[in-house]
Amino acid sequence: MKKLNLFLTAALLAFLLVACSDKSNDTPAITNTTELSTIDMVATHAIDLDISVAQLSFVPNSAAPWLGRIILLDDAEHLYSTDIEGRDPKPVGNSKYIDIFGLAREAAPGVFLAITEDNKIEAFIESDDEGNFKPMIYAGKSIDAKGFCYSHEPTDNTVFTKTSRNKISGITLTVQGNAIEQEIIKEGVVPTDCIIGNDQTNKTYLDLDQILGFEISNDHGTGLTILSLGDTTFEFGANIKNGLSVRGLDHIKYLASTKSNYGGGAYADGVLALVDKDENRIVFISKVYAKRQLLKAVNLAEDTPQ
Repeated sequence: MKKLNLFLTAALLAFLLVACSDKSNDTPAITNTTELSTIDMVATHAIDLDISVAQLSFVPNSAAPWLGRIILLDDAEHLYSTDIEGRDPKPVGNSKYIDIFGLAREAAPGVFLAITEDNKIEAFIESDDEGNFKPMIYAGKSIDAKGFCYSHEPTDNTVFTKTSRNKISGITLTVQGNAIEQEIIKEGVVPTDCIIGNDQTNKTYLDLDQILGFEISNDHGTGLTILSLGDTTFEFGANIKNGLSVRGLDHIKYLASTKSNYGGGAYADGVLALVDKDENRIVFISKVYAKRQLLKAVNLAEDTPQ
């Protein structure tokens, strides 16, 4: 049974993070760490690929959740569109790219952004129900973008980017047909919680459900942290185990998380994607299941006599 050197953190104190608000430096401190025993988590689903994935981003479909797409950036810096079943990855774009960011639009075709090697932002819109995307007309003041800030939950019209001058630019996006227009709403020094997608040190995705966040921590090798911010921190060593027909994994290369519905059932409240560092595959874990395992472990720990 494969072991994954994971560390999970949780507390039930509410934490509100809204992507379009000016609260990037309001992260509460974590104190009173309590170490707990190992817990097990079983892989919900996995897909095998013919490409080596460097990054991925979710492009949900609120009108038809089963049509939600996953955008892959491979090690050769090319883009592909697929779904949670890994069906027929389709090439997207004609450039090489360094970062990607999917928008969460309401009842509208999927849109995602990509940063080219020369630090320009391009946009793509879903063109059919088969998962194909086409380029959009992109207008607005040019930004010398280095990466997207992943500490903010994706919305339909707000994105934060880090520039090559180590500044943060918040931009709003207006989509009209096949065109997208950006407007800079904020510019300043990069906040400490701005995690760039291709930076594998301490990448964090926080959900608005006040319970779960996900992080890769170099302090623990290739470990994963599941966390919630509050006055108390519970730490877990955990195993991503094999399921009945799904293998777990040993090492995480990249992670992405969404709270969007990806087809109902196990993924109605979102999904966590773990890119396998050892093989060309992606392991998915249901958010409902992850939360249940986390809360079960916390409750057991709190009931244990000291």
